[in-house]
Order: sequence, then structure tokens, then C-alpha cells
Amino acid sequence: MRRQLPWLAAVILPFCAGASAYVALMPLLRSDDPMPSHPPAIRRVSIEAPPPAAPELPPSEPSAEVPTLSQSAKHEIEQREHALASELKKMWTTDPERLVNVIDNASMSAPASPSVSMLLAIAHAETNGHILDVSEAGAVGLAQATPVAIRQENMFDGGKLFVTPDYLTGSRAYIMKKPLGDADTIASLVVARDTAEVRAKALRLLDSAFTLRREGVDELTLLEIFASPRYAPSIEDADAHNLEVLRRLKTLLKHGNRAQLRAFRDKTRREYRALKQTQVVTWARYQHDLIAKRDRMLEQHFHAPAKRVWKEDPYEAGEYLGDALDVRFSATKQAAFLVRHLERKAREAKKLAGRQGNVNEMTAALYNGGSHNVKRMLAGLIVSLPETERYMKKVPATARRLELAAGTYDISHERTLR
Repeated sequence: MRRQLPWLAAVILPFCAGASAYVALMPLLRSDDPMPSHPPAIRRVSIEAPPPAAPELPPSEPSAEVPTLSQSAKHEIEQREHALASELKKMWTTDPERLVNVIDNASMSAPASPSVSMLLAIAHAETNGHILDVSEAGAVGLAQATPVAIRQENMFDGGKLFVTPDYLTGSRAYIMKKPLGDADTIASLVVARDTAEVRAKALRLLDSAFTLRREGVDELTLLEIFASPRYAPSIEDADAHNLEVLRRLKTLLKHGNRAQLRAFRDKTRREYRALKQTQVVTWARYQHDLIAKRDRMLEQHFHAPAKRVWKEDPYEAGEYLGDALDVRFSATKQAAFLVRHLERKAREAKKLAGRQGNVNEMTAALYNGGSHNVKRMLAGLIVSLPETERYMKKVPATARRLELAAGTYDISHERTLR
């Protein structure tokens, strides 16, 4: 029996292992689906590659026939400048293309600006394009700026200004004589016709004279940086004298007789005329000295006669003189000054003209005659200002003519004061 055990183990043990395996696999072998009558079709698996990336194209370029916005705007500005220059040429303006270009650039560079047509009308009225001119009042350049006006607009900025004792003396006489002229005008009314009504009118005018007595005096303080220590005290002395003259006139209008008023008028007139003579003589010397220095420097720098230089290339000559002699000769700086100064005059004009007044006419009058003269004219202290009255009609008319000439072009960049 023991001999048969190994044989039995060899037979029985494999059989048991196979049975156990069959029992374990039975759940996996069961299926409710019938046996298919045909073998399943063989699936063909294909792997689709992603489409190739589209080639990167160069950035598109505008057609040469379709201008960009900047090109279109530039074209319109050039057309407009050409139209303005063509119209100015008909007015016998020197180098109108350069004049329009420099003023248009100054207008576009400023945060706020009067219309280009108004700026050009002022420039045309002042010099007709002769940008190196020096006037008998000491005004210089494209916009005929005075040293006082340059200082008003902060355009000096460490540059050069040609200011001499003659100019200072003439400027002081110009301003300080005005209250004396007022006193002469008022006293002359009563000397000509002494009635209660005339005296009442004279007293009303005298009130205006007191109000306007210091008009322009503060501007003289802007010249003190060029003057001796005696300049400011001399202005104070003249101002105190003018106040005393007006007070004396008030007393005579109330209590004096006609003979006393005549004597007062004659004395005051002599003082007024003496100051006016001082103004004319000193400013004439200043004009002569500045012109002589201008021409001498041009000849030394350009090695040509001065007349030929400022006739053939005034803008280049002006930039040189603006750096070397006086900033007012520079056309670019003068154009920037004109934008600022005309803004100032326009704001003042709105106050003086009132709702019914013509602001452009008043602006032109203030630019030409100054507030001290225009305010006196409005108050009746000055009967008329012929030159200023012509100027205040001419400038707006010129501006309208230029607007019509350029009316077909875009002028949206022109900014007006609010």
C-alpha cells in the first residue's frame, strides 16, 4: 500500500488542481449573447495627423492708393496751409509759405490757441511778413513784440533781450505821461465852455482818470531787471506826482475859476509834451541802435550785406539773431509768443466788449493800442485812436478773408478759448 501512494498522488493531485481552476473560471465563461454566425469584421485603425500650421504671413501694408489717417491729416493741413499762403501772397506778404507754416506749427503746439486765421491776420497787419523789422516803439519781429510783452508771457526764459537805458527811459515816459494827458483833456473841456453841465461831465471823466491812473505802471516793473537801482524810485515819484495833479484838478473843478483851470491846463500840457518828446527821442535812438547792431551781426555771421541776408533768408537770419542778440528776432519764438499774447488779449476783450461787442475787433484794438489806451478811449478820456480804429477793422476782415480761402479744408485742430 505504501508503494502505491506516490503513484496515486501523481494522478490525483493534478486532477484536483484542474477541477479547482475550472470552477474558478466558470463565471467568466458564461455569456447570454448567442454565438455569432460570422466572425467579426476586422477594424482598420488609422491615426490622423493634425493639419500643418498655416504659414505666418507678413503684416499687411496699406495700399499706396489708400492713405493712412496721419497721411490724410497731413495732406489736408498742407492743402490748407497752401491755400492760406496763396491768399496772403495776394496781400503782398513776404514769404507767405514760411509765415503760415511757423504760425500753424505754433498753434498746433499750444494747449489752447486763437484761430490760425486771426494769428495770421495780426502778423500780416504788424509786418507783412518782414519778420526782422524794428519799429519806432521798440517792437521787434514777426509779432512786433516789446520787451515788456515778452516778459509778460514768460518768453524771456534766460535768453537775450536788447534793452538799453534809452528804451527804459522812453517806456517810463510813455506810461507816466498818460494821467497828465487825461488831466489836460478834462481841464480843456471847462476852459472851452464853462457850464455846470460841462463841469459835471469833467468830474465824471476825472473819476475814470483816477481809476486808470496806474494802468500800465505795473508793466514797467517787468523792466527793472535791466535797469539801474534808480529806475523803480523814479516811477514811484512820477506816479505820486500824477496823483497830486489829478487831486489838484478835482479841487479846481469844484471850486476854481476858468482862468485857474486854464493855467493848470497849460502847465500840465507842457509836462505831458515834454514826456512825449522824451519818449519819441529815446525810442528813436533805441530803434537806430538795434537796427545797426542787427545788420552788423548779420554781415559778420553770413559774410554778406545785411540787406541781402534779411531779404533772401530772413528766417535763418532770425533764428541766428534770436540766439545771439534778441529772442524777438526768432520767428518760431515770436509765433509762440503771438499765440500766448493774443490769448491774453482775447480774454481781456471779452470783458471789455460785453455781450453785444465784437470780440475780434476788441482783441485787435487791444493788441495794437494796449489796454491803457483802449480803456481810456472807452471811458471818453481819449476822443479817438485813428490807427487803432483802423487796425480793429482791418484785422477781423483779413481773418475772415483767410477763413474763406481755407474754408474747404479741415481746421479742427484750431482751438478757441472757452
